[in-house]
Amino acid sequence: MKRFAAQPWAVGAGRRLATRSALEHLDDLVRLVLLTGPNDRLHRPGFGAGLGPSTLFQPLSPDLAGTVRARARGSLTDALGDRLDVVDVTVTVADTTVSAQVVYRPRPAGETRTVTLTLPAAAL
Repeated sequence: MKRFAAQPWAVGAGRRLATRSALEHLDDLVRLVLLTGPNDRLHRPGFGAGLGPSTLFQPLSPDLAGTVRARARGSLTDALGDRLDVVDVTVTVADTTVSAQVVYRPRPAGETRTVTLTLPAAAL
């Protein structure tokens, strides 16, 4: 099974608390924003890019790619704007897959990072 996101803390060797790096955790948060659909959060109905179950019955089309791209940029800026600057969001729709690529720069003045998420149509 693919790992889309993990908690920043886990039980490590010797039963001690182990943490993930801050950049790995930030990558996971970007993935979570991409997978959250509109209306999935009760008090934040506009949050999320919509690559998760909310796109289950939507046709794979360029319109879907444009919608996901706009939602992703807005949601990433809203939710993580204090932690990162979104450089680029690219969403491609193929015959059987939807792929999103987010290029961002961690604050303050970090190096550019890329998060790619590809989902087969069956998983949507």
